[in-house]
Amino acid sequence: MSNIKIRPTESIINRLTLLLFCLGAIALIALSFSIQVANDTKGGAYMVNQLGLLRMKNYQILTMVPLNKEDYDNLNIFINISSSQKHLMLLKRYDLINEFNQLENDWNTRLITKIQQAQKIDEIKIDIENYVARINHLVDKIDQKTENKIYHISQLQQLFIVIIVIFLAVQIYYLRYYLLAPWQKLISMAEAISNHNFKARFNIKGRKNEFDLLGLAFNKMSEQIESQYLLLEKQVAEKTAKLQQTNKIVSFQYQTIKQLHTSEPLCERFLKILHKLEDLVPLTQFKIRFYESNDPEHYQQISYDNEQKLPYCQNPKCKACLISSKSYQKNNFQRHCHLQENGEKYGILFALQPENTILTNEQENLIVGVIEQMTTAMKLDRQIEQQKQYLLIKERSAMARELHDSIAQSLSCLKIHLSCLQMQSDLTSQSSIDLLATMRKEVNITYSQLRELITSFRLRLNQTGFYANLMELIEEFNQKLQFNIQFEYLLPLNIINSKYAFHLLQIIREGLNNIYKHAKATQVIVSLKIDDHQIISVCIEDNGIGLQNNIRLDNSYGLIIMRDRVEILNGNLTINSKPLQGTQIMIAFKINKTISFKTTEE
Repeated sequence: MSNIKIRPTESIINRLTLLLFCLGAIALIALSFSIQVANDTKGGAYMVNQLGLLRMKNYQILTMVPLNKEDYDNLNIFINISSSQKHLMLLKRYDLINEFNQLENDWNTRLITKIQQAQKIDEIKIDIENYVARINHLVDKIDQKTENKIYHISQLQQLFIVIIVIFLAVQIYYLRYYLLAPWQKLISMAEAISNHNFKARFNIKGRKNEFDLLGLAFNKMSEQIESQYLLLEKQVAEKTAKLQQTNKIVSFQYQTIKQLHTSEPLCERFLKILHKLEDLVPLTQFKIRFYESNDPEHYQQISYDNEQKLPYCQNPKCKACLISSKSYQKNNFQRHCHLQENGEKYGILFALQPENTILTNEQENLIVGVIEQMTTAMKLDRQIEQQKQYLLIKERSAMARELHDSIAQSLSCLKIHLSCLQMQSDLTSQSSIDLLATMRKEVNITYSQLRELITSFRLRLNQTGFYANLMELIEEFNQKLQFNIQFEYLLPLNIINSKYAFHLLQIIREGLNNIYKHAKATQVIVSLKIDDHQIISVCIEDNGIGLQNNIRLDNSYGLIIMRDRVEILNGNLTINSKPLQGTQIMIAFKINKTISFKTTEE
């Protein structure tokens, strides 16, 4: 392209500029002629108005005959016209200045004298009318001259319009032939290129202009694009595959967020996500270990590709743990990632990775993102449970405060009055003394029971869950009993929610407290299990002296409270005890289900 030279006369821009210059020159000439004619006719209307004023003044003077000397000043009617030299030039251009001067001379030399001498209107009326006729004749000539000028300018404008139309026709022809046709050819080439047709070519003329240069550039561009098109197609295919993979990752992340925030059990949510993750990363055999109460020693491990469902599965329709895993190589190593945030441990994730496979940064980021989302989901679940615990604690604390401020105070006051009554010396009847002692004993028992009730209402749960609170309770009674309680905990993660945790902890506390106060035991066993029917069994067993024959369930306040709490759990309470053979307390209940209630003693 650098060797191609175009002379200025062959340039479309130069030719269009020349045509526009000619068209502008014609327009300027026509405009100058119009301005000249307009200047020639300038002032015509003013002169016609002044001459009409002369006619009116003539008739006014005629009505004033005979004139007084004071009216002589009104006879000078040409003073305004004579002083306007600019408008008198119009009469000179129209060759009417002599007639105007003759009118002025006749007025000043002849008519003024006659008007001053006239005593009646009839003496001067004919002269005035003849003079007005001469003024009208001059006005007609001015109008005729002005109309002729306007006619000439209209003819001149028509002539220039014809010339301009001819130039426009020539210009339109030139634009269509030298501009529109090449432009349409270039557009057709562009459309062909957009349709992946690179065979179209622009025909180069012998004498080249701008469009020829542009067409030559299009021809070379088509050749270059055609040579690179296959390479671009290959690159596009690679980018498309990468974008599809990215789209799968984004869709997976979106579905992960939705799945994590459903109401399904935690294991079901996580296993479905991990199984889908296998399709995006070269990892397999995912296993996740949930910590309960931030304790790595106590955990629940779940995985898929199992032969049968876990016995404590809370969703009978769930098949997440039975999903088959993709095949994997023999040479693998196990990698793990911790689920923790701000020092709070929630679990750990295990997976198998082929030894000869290295994960890309995108895959590593995806795994990290899934782990963070899982950690956040577990954190939110704990926070929700903590909020429920807080609301329940707040409600129970309010009840304890009301009991303390009302009934407890009244019972305390009653105890004081009974003590004062016993100290009075005028009580002589033995029956009255015995009755008063019985009343004081019952009040003391009632007061002690109320204090225990208030204490149970003020029971607070540890923020890390039921297991942690139960461990604190076990440690508390280890110190009280001065030996270690045998503890067995075989429940899945977070199956005991805050609604049941308060009552279950209080039942265990009441059982251990009875052992501490009355059993004289040297061995205590506490176990919590769940069977295939999702029934939770709690067993508190000791080798103490057992329950005495005179202690019944209906008259023991502690056992009554235990029974009432078991009823709240929709379960049943079984107490097996014989003197000197220890006691076994069995509680069985099913979450959100009712078990037929029964209480037995042996």
